Amino acid sequence: MATLISYEEFTKSDDYKGFAVVNPEQGSLKVMAFTAYQAIPIENAEVIITKEIGGNNVLFFRGYTDSSGIIDNISLPAPTSGYDADSFQTSSTTSYQLTAINDKYETIKQYVINMIGDVKVLQYIKMTPIMQAGETSNGN
Repeated sequence: MATLISYEEFTKSDDYKGFAVVNPEQGSLKVMAFTAYQAIPIENAEVIITKEIGGNNVLFFRGYTDSSGIIDNISLPAPTSGYDADSFQTSSTTSYQLTAINDKYETIKQYVINMIGDVKVLQYIKMTPIMQAGETSNGN
């Protein structure tokens, strides 16, 4: 299993140089955590963004959603945008893994986020409440 290291530790590694060449820009990510078909925001959901590089699992971001269920302006290294408006395709992306955790909800594991330089990506996270003993799905 890959060792978890901080982004700061990663910047001191040999693998960083190659990663930085391929990802010279920054993409922006907005995470929105909800339940009940996006009707109820989830506050204090921990969001962890990692990427496996060179045998290490690099931690790029860790934070918590606000009262609106949102974390905005997460900046992640990304390749230069090569978007072709005619074909609706881009030349390359960098993928990250996103995990969202809240004790009252089932853990969501490994959303894959594809980042492009100078592009804002929106990621909706649907979280399902954990049923307590004696509860039914209709609230009775």
